[in-house]
Amino acid sequence: MDEPVLQLGKGDEAGTRRRFVLAVSCALALGIGAGVLLAAVFPSGGRGNALVTMAMPGARSMAMPRISTGRAGNAAPLVVIDAGHGGFDPGATGPSGASEKDVVLPIALALRERLLELGAVRVAMTREGDRFLPLEERVTLAESLNPDLFVSIHADSAPVEEARGANVYVLSPRASDAEAMALARDFNAAGGDADAGDAALGDVEAVLAELARRETSLVSARIADWLESRVRSAMPVHGKFRRGANLVVLRSARMPSILFEAGYISNAEDAERIGSEAGRKAIVNAMAGAITAGLLADAR
Repeated sequence: MDEPVLQLGKGDEAGTRRRFVLAVSCALALGIGAGVLLAAVFPSGGRGNALVTMAMPGARSMAMPRISTGRAGNAAPLVVIDAGHGGFDPGATGPSGASEKDVVLPIALALRERLLELGAVRVAMTREGDRFLPLEERVTLAESLNPDLFVSIHADSAPVEEARGANVYVLSPRASDAEAMALARDFNAAGGDADAGDAALGDVEAVLAELARRETSLVSARIADWLESRVRSAMPVHGKFRRGANLVVLRSARMPSILFEAGYISNAEDAERIGSEAGRKAIVNAMAGAITAGLLADAR
């Protein structure tokens, strides 16, 4: 039996043509729409940058340090204390296994309490617990408070166990000695290029920043001198007490800054001293007296 053949009449042929024209029109419309979309996303014939918009997670905001006023009053000078290292960064390690981050934090906390007891300054801290802060973030947090002094507290280490005693560092473009140079190299390695901030400034801004930095460095040096007289009578000092180095945390043009090395954690005697209550008290009393006297002298 022959298969039936479908015969299209004139009406069916017209309908088929209409459907064909409609399909072609839809395809053209879709093509034009896609072309417009591509032109918007890829300008200049598809060779430009793609303009893709998407929701991005908000940047993590830095927690602002709290300012403790005590009985000093809101107009009193402000000191920001920075306990070195923290979190996954232990810093140097002593013979008994004590880590620098755990040794300097109690000193910083005790210094805050002593300064508040003296009642002459307000105090803030970059960290009050065991958390990591990049070097640049420590400076940024401190600068946001417009302090009168930034004090970073650390414990040094050396390849020779005999090295012991305290030191204070102030900003210097050139290291004052080989030990200061080694400290700056190792210290800054954790925070990138110490000069990166100035590189982004224009010529005029860079000159103004350098002039401001020189002024703050004078105040830093005066505080360091006040500190030396007190430290030498209270604990061992390693060679020349005041040293200069181009350390990241000292480069701010907006605040005087010092870095205090409480001793050498790599030395058994120093590690025991700075980790003990008596040793901590000696450090805190010397620092608090020097900071208070230095800032009050500058205020007069």
